[in-house]
Amino acid sequence: MWNLSQQQINLDFADGILSPSMAQILYKRGYTTPETVLKYLRPSLFDLHSPFFFHDMPIIMLRLEKALKLKEKILIYGDYDADGVTGTALIYKVLKEFGFNVLIHIPTREEGYGLHKDIIDKAIANSITLIITVDCGISANDEIEYAANNGIDVIITDHHEPSTKLPAAIGILNPKVKDSGYPFEHLAGVGVAYKLVQALYTHFGPGLTQHTELEYLDLVALGTIADIVPLVGENRIFVKYGLKVMENTKNIGIQALLEECGLQDKKLKAGQVSFIIAPRINAAGRMDTARLALNLFLEEDYEEALELARELSKENYQRQLTEKEILQEAKEMLKEEPLPAVIVLSSPHWHHGVIGIVASRLVECYHRPVYLIAEEGEIGKGSARGIPGYHVYEELAKQAPLLLKFGGHKQAAGFSLKVSNIKEFREGINRSFVSSGLVYQEEYYVDSIVPCDEINLELQKELAQMAPFGAGNPEPILFTPDLIINNIITMGKDGEHLKLFLESGSKKIEAVAFRKGQALEELKNMKIIDIIYYLDINDYLGQEKVQAVLKDYRQANGNSFSEAACSVEEHKIKYAEEVNINENKHICLTREILVDFYKELRRAAKTPYFSWQPNGDDKLQMECLKVLEELGFVTWLGGTDPYLIRLNTALKNDLQNSLRYRMLSK
Repeated sequence: MWNLSQQQINLDFADGILSPSMAQILYKRGYTTPETVLKYLRPSLFDLHSPFFFHDMPIIMLRLEKALKLKEKILIYGDYDADGVTGTALIYKVLKEFGFNVLIHIPTREEGYGLHKDIIDKAIANSITLIITVDCGISANDEIEYAANNGIDVIITDHHEPSTKLPAAIGILNPKVKDSGYPFEHLAGVGVAYKLVQALYTHFGPGLTQHTELEYLDLVALGTIADIVPLVGENRIFVKYGLKVMENTKNIGIQALLEECGLQDKKLKAGQVSFIIAPRINAAGRMDTARLALNLFLEEDYEEALELARELSKENYQRQLTEKEILQEAKEMLKEEPLPAVIVLSSPHWHHGVIGIVASRLVECYHRPVYLIAEEGEIGKGSARGIPGYHVYEELAKQAPLLLKFGGHKQAAGFSLKVSNIKEFREGINRSFVSSGLVYQEEYYVDSIVPCDEINLELQKELAQMAPFGAGNPEPILFTPDLIINNIITMGKDGEHLKLFLESGSKKIEAVAFRKGQALEELKNMKIIDIIYYLDINDYLGQEKVQAVLKDYRQANGNSFSEAACSVEEHKIKYAEEVNINENKHICLTREILVDFYKELRRAAKTPYFSWQPNGDDKLQMECLKVLEELGFVTWLGGTDPYLIRLNTALKNDLQNSLRYRMLSK
């Protein structure tokens, strides 16, 4: 279903600054004031929340202070996906720099997700007195109680859904815990780990290490993108700046990984991390052991790191073959009987490290929740993926009596159960779905109607200001009708992708359709089509050309443009965070104000980097700081108040190059 309806809008503050198309898209997504537009288009590191909003952070810092003083052994207990591995590497690196005695354990897929008593027993035998979990632990009530009874304190850093009863940990950092105190609930596991790192720098002081908080944003961006959390709020800040850090990373392992992926010396996009880099990191934990990926991020020798990166590529290739086999088998199983409301399939031949990806593919194909189970003897290990409006974790909770273990999020979760309970589980999951009355129809919300002759590089580059794109912030979806199909060619090893050569009048454009190879004959018969798509750049041999990336298509009826142009939408799609629209109401920036503020900073800069904080609740000073950040005069190195900053005094730039200045000086 295509939602083509448009709105009448009034964004006077953007007049002459943003194009009408851009203003329309932002308004439709909920960015309707200067504050929300600037927060979105120009996210600032100075908007990061204090880690001490977490109510448990002070007691965690005191416990770590004690551990450092007494030279206690600390075990970092991570998860085997990219989010858990990057978070584990991050905390390990920083704790080692501060002088802590640290060990690491990441379970294998065979061991299974989360804390395990046998590892706690090994920790006891190894005289470990403190465990820090990364991307896990919030559902490990029994294991944490067992650890506590044996003299081991546990600090939980996690972002998965908590159960009603929380574990008896010394401190819990999880933004999804009720009354955690933290104002942003969508952090990835590595994002929560970064909050711990920020608190360490604040508590122990940045002067004790040779690195800054800024330098670790490469790991944070990688894990955040890989875990498919919404790219809004702090996640958007992490990814936007983390990609820049990654392009010039000091992490030897990431340098090697970029070379292996052919991405060195390139401007990175979130999509490249999502589809090229992250699968290699995840492949280690899926096919073998995540220790391979962890070692990569900790490696200091480039040649060794390059060898590890090559091993990850081999693991990823094997993962792709296994995924393809399981997907084909699952589709064959679904042909044998009428398609159920919720797909629940199991097999003793499936690799449990890959079924999560296959479940996602099946959701794309059949538009319904999918639960896949790999049978291993009497136990089945499952992975679930949902659809909009369906809460996977809550549905698993309803079937808890049949499960041995479960955990996860709204859209994805993992679980285990006895193979003998699979039939009853399948019936219960389907019964619950039917009783809910939920009917899912894939719907595309079109952000803007664009005539064919307006599709060009300039439009693509303007829309690219909305990056990084991903979950919670998809590429702007455009609609163009009545395009003649001149030619179609297949792409990819098995012809699974298509490239279309389209035209309208004298204007010609190219479009790619990923994983739509099966639609070749259907498209050939259509002749003239309407398309919805997003714009991308095809950079071939240094030549940039705009191309449409198809989301969907349909037979044109000749009236599509006028029908869409006449429709009026009654609601906005909400992507924007709630922002107090009066927050900066009385702020008006002038060149003189900015010059005076910059001179004040230069007087305060006695060293290459220094601490700075506004005088009280001075929003004008903060806006000045963000303008200078946008122009490159100021670099955030860490901290949330005070801020650790560096002045770039040799730089020259024009104030008119700052969107923030142009909006706030009107």
